[in-house]
Amino acid sequence: MRRFGVGGGGWGERSVRPEPRTPNPEPVSVACVLVLLITAGCDKLPWGKKPAEAQPATAQSAVTPGRPVVAPGDVIATVNGVGISKQDVEFRIQELKAMVASMNRTWTPLTEDQLKGVVDELVNNELMSQDAVARGLDRSTETRRRWEFLRRGFFVQEWARAKQDQLQVASKDVEEFYEKNKMGFRVPERRKLRQISVAAEEQAKSTLSRLLEGNDFATLAKEASLAPTAAQGGLLPEWVVRSSDKALLAQVNPEAAAQAISLDAALEAASFAIDRVGGLSSYVKGPDNQYHIFQLAEREPERTRPLGEVWDQIKNFLLIQKAQQEVEALKTNAKVETFPERLAGVTQ
Repeated sequence: MRRFGVGGGGWGERSVRPEPRTPNPEPVSVACVLVLLITAGCDKLPWGKKPAEAQPATAQSAVTPGRPVVAPGDVIATVNGVGISKQDVEFRIQELKAMVASMNRTWTPLTEDQLKGVVDELVNNELMSQDAVARGLDRSTETRRRWEFLRRGFFVQEWARAKQDQLQVASKDVEEFYEKNKMGFRVPERRKLRQISVAAEEQAKSTLSRLLEGNDFATLAKEASLAPTAAQGGLLPEWVVRSSDKALLAQVNPEAAAQAISLDAALEAASFAIDRVGGLSSYVKGPDNQYHIFQLAEREPERTRPLGEVWDQIKNFLLIQKAQQEVEALKTNAKVETFPERLAGVTQ
C-alpha cells in the first residue's frame, strides 16, 4: 500500500497482525489504512461520546474550502492571476518523497533545474484546471461524482493528520505487546543445500559411499546428478525452509519468503536431519521416483527478532489500533444504512 494525496504525512506501517503473527514492515500512511477500513466495511471502530457542541453530521462539508491567502513573498508563479505558492511546491515535493519511499529508494534533494521543473508542472496543472472549468467540466454529473469521491478521501487524510498529535503509545505498551506476542517474532531456520539425484537405488548407495569416503560433493553432482542443478555442483539456488515455516517467513520477511522453497515431506525430513554444515543426508526416494542425497552448504538458525528491531512496527500497529477505535465509535454514534443487494450492478 502506498501513500497518496497531498502531504504524505502518515504515521505508520502496515498493520501488525495479532498473535501469533508478526508485524509487516512495509510503510503505509494511516490515512490510507483508514480509507481501506471505511470502504471495506471494516469500520466498526470505538470513539467517545459526541461532544455537546457537535453539529449534526452531513453528507458533505458545508462549503468547499476556498483558495487560501498567499503572502506576496510566497508566490512562485501566477497563471491568469491565480497564484502558485511556495507551499504548493512543498506539497508536490512531499508527494514525490512518498513515491520515492514507496520504491524503497533514498530521497535526494532536487536540483535548481528540477525545482523549476516542479513549478512548470504546477503551472501546467493550473492551466489545465482553468481550461476544464472554462469548458464546463465542473458542471458535468460524472465530474461531480469523481470530485465527491476525491473530496471524501481528502478529508479522511485531514482527519488522520489532526488525530496524529492526540494518539500516543507508551513505551510500556510496546514492551507488553512484544512479550505477549514474542512467538510471532520468530524467524524460522533456513538452509542452503546441495543435492545429487540419481535414477536407481544401487547408484544412490554407490554415490553415498563415495561421498562418505571423502569425494567432493560438487564434483560428484556434476558427474552423476540428474537434477537441473548438476552444472552448479548440485547447489539449489533458493534457500530451503520447512513447509510448516513458509507462512511464518512470509509474514516476517516477504522478500525472503519469495526466494525460499519447501521440499516434499520425505526430502525435507532427510535434509533437515543434517546436523552440521558440510554434513550429508542418507539417500531418500522422492516423489519423482529418483533417489536424492543432500549436503548442508549453509545454515541460518532460527532466531527471535529483538525488541529494538521491531519497536517502530509495534508502535505503529498500536497507533493504528487506536485510530480504528476512534473510527468505530464514529460508526456507533452514526446512522448507517447499507444495501448490499445493489452491489450486483457494480461494474468491475
